[in-house]
Amino acid sequence: MFDMGFTEIILIAIVALLFIGPDKLPDTLRSIARGLGKLKRVFDDTKQTITNELQIDELKSEALKYKQELEGAKDSLTSFKNIAAKEANEIKSSVENSVSEFKNVKSITYDDFEDDEFFDDKYFQIDDDDDDFDDEPKKVEKKESKEKVAKDSKNKKDNKSV
Repeated sequence: MFDMGFTEIILIAIVALLFIGPDKLPDTLRSIARGLGKLKRVFDDTKQTITNELQIDELKSEALKYKQELEGAKDSLTSFKNIAAKEANEIKSSVENSVSEFKNVKSITYDDFEDDEFFDDKYFQIDDDDDDFDDEPKKVEKKESKEKVAKDSKNKKDNKSV
């Protein structure tokens, strides 16, 4: 323990016996042992406290590393979010432009071509026998085609009301 040999311990015991006396020697040795025990516990507590402080410092440094990594990840996610928001805004503006252009286009209906001579029924006749257009258009009076258009529009209105 203290690098003392057997002879050294016997020499100390003899000196203690001479100075303290045989009556008080057992009580003195117990007091010395208690003091050494308390001193050992103090050293052990100090050692444990220092070890805990070192572990706390290590844990703090490790927690700081994780915090920095999380902040880096947060920054990259924020930049990704900004890029995604920018892309979404571009898509939104593109769609809005397309919709506004589409709204500006005038819708074309059959009525727009009704008076046009090229689309007149006399040029486009469909045979009921076959589904091809006739090679030579049949002459049909305009009166009949107007009546047909009027019947079709009336049928559409009746279908919508039902």
